[in-house]
Amino acid sequence: MTNWYLIRWLVWMAVFLGPVLFLPWVISRAWMHQHGALIQAGPRSFFAHGELGLLSVILASSVIWNLFQSEFTPHTTSLGAIVLALAGIMALCVWVECYCRQIGQERCDPERVWRDSRSLSICVFSVATVVQILLDRLQRVVTS
Repeated sequence: MTNWYLIRWLVWMAVFLGPVLFLPWVISRAWMHQHGALIQAGPRSFFAHGELGLLSVILASSVIWNLFQSEFTPHTTSLGAIVLALAGIMALCVWVECYCRQIGQERCDPERVWRDSRSLSICVFSVATVVQILLDRLQRVVTS
């Protein structure tokens, strides 16, 4: 049984990480190779404007939805949703700040944006993973 749950979580991570991180990067590299571009696009250059924050909000929203569908007490559900929402909003704010600085013709430091966006996305993904594991374990306890 344990191996099945490990495979299930690996598939869950692949479902979220594949389309969100690796698919756009692979497609952009394939397009550049096809058109003969000499620019090597890495994840840092592709997500340099804080777009990981947008993807973090999507992930946090889906986990919050799962949390509200669970059988946890209202206090636990609210606390988990607040933690996820705050982490998602902080990740989104990195993108908003970079976008506003570019429109306002102010200096936007791409190194700082990449670092903050990546760190907050890892935070959202970690919290979302823990919540999903807890939801899965609760479901196993309730059904057995």
